[in-house]
Amino acid sequence: MTNNDILRRIRYTFDFSDSKMIAIFGLADHKVTRAQISDWLKKDDDPAFQKCSDTWFAIFL
Repeated sequence: MTNNDILRRIRYTFDFSDSKMIAIFGLADHKVTRAQISDWLKKDDDPAFQKCSDTWFAIFL
């Protein structure tokens, strides 16, 4: 299971909107864009998919 898989599951389990996820990153004084979040949440085979690094994932948690 990848960071992206876990991020997707957390988002849907807690019904987080893009705005809420941006706010969570903001609590750790890190800015993310709606586009970054969207790319992290895409399926792995989507051309726009971006891997969520361990660092970004730790910031979210």
